[in-house]
Amino acid sequence: MPKLLINGWFWGRTDTGSGQYLHGLLWDLYKALPDWQIMLLVPPIYGDYRLPPPPPTVQKVRAPLPGWAVNAQLVKLSWEQKVFPRWTKCLHADVAFVPYWGSPLRSPAPVAVTIHDMIPVLLDDYASGMLARAYTWLVSNSARRADAILTVSQSAADDIIRLLEVPADKVHVTYESLGAPHAPVEDEEELARIREQYDLPEHYLFYLGGFDPRKNVPLMLRAYARARQLRPDLPDLVIAGKLPDPKDRWFTDPRPIIAALGLQEHVRVLGFVPDAHKPALYTMTDLFLFPSRYEGFGMPPLEAMACGAPALVADNSSLPEITGGIVPPVATDDEEAYARAILDVLDNPPDRDLFIARARAFTWQDAAARTAAVIRALVGVV
Repeated sequence: MPKLLINGWFWGRTDTGSGQYLHGLLWDLYKALPDWQIMLLVPPIYGDYRLPPPPPTVQKVRAPLPGWAVNAQLVKLSWEQKVFPRWTKCLHADVAFVPYWGSPLRSPAPVAVTIHDMIPVLLDDYASGMLARAYTWLVSNSARRADAILTVSQSAADDIIRLLEVPADKVHVTYESLGAPHAPVEDEEELARIREQYDLPEHYLFYLGGFDPRKNVPLMLRAYARARQLRPDLPDLVIAGKLPDPKDRWFTDPRPIIAALGLQEHVRVLGFVPDAHKPALYTMTDLFLFPSRYEGFGMPPLEAMACGAPALVADNSSLPEITGGIVPPVATDDEEAYARAILDVLDNPPDRDLFIARARAFTWQDAAARTAAVIRALVGVV
């Protein structure tokens, strides 16, 4: 029976994209590899009480860290470059799988690594510090040495092939799916409760996401202001997501921009919202706005569509690929075009069932089947 060892650094950390990917994938991957022994290698630093059990037949193995790993950077580095390959050898694994961009430079077994996006290479201000640049150099070289690279969109695959200069047949698009279940909320009492809790109007536009520069929140606000000029009765805009520390100028705090545009009466900033509330917020919105400049996959638009909400995205990276063009994407950074697209979607709303069907096309079962095929091929097993 072949053995697969999975790097479980992000196991239990479903507050991160890499953690959601690992959890979602593994619960179908063990079914796609029924004739394999699957082991999940986890570090000791989180404590057992924080780690959920893995799927049936998946063995969780806890590995100690070396004593010289005295800070967070060294802990992660030692885990990826020393501990994981050492245990790959000790456990006689036939394939080593790293479900995030952090594969070892040297491994005793064939390596498959998932690269979700090329943000640190494409966008200079995302890895501008000396340590961040050094780490990006390291994982770029380790990915070049990997036997297979998995990724979550064709757009990301194209970036990987171009920027890492690896052969196209080494890169495999497996896609991914929702980090948590999303579907239209039909319980009217639940919808009324969420509407009351957040003091939402009957009609609203919605943004949920981060506030780092690539998310393009300032453009969204300016486009919304322009759309209000064209249509003064435009529904309010509701913004959700953990707000940045006002002292951290790299992130965008939307509140000063809202004030400068005179939108205080029309834009509501909710801040962080729990996952359990997101489906209702998506279900009730007239239109989900997501003008990001780059996404490896684009999870928020997929969540919105899974709840039946139209998603208006920019025409870059994976966003048109994921949304399927049901709502035509808008030229990136074109404020006027985005404003007019808002009005056009509101005037001509597509059938919400189209968005639900599009979202359902991305399943963990399919991602696991694609991943399993790559893993089998690494040892010549069909």
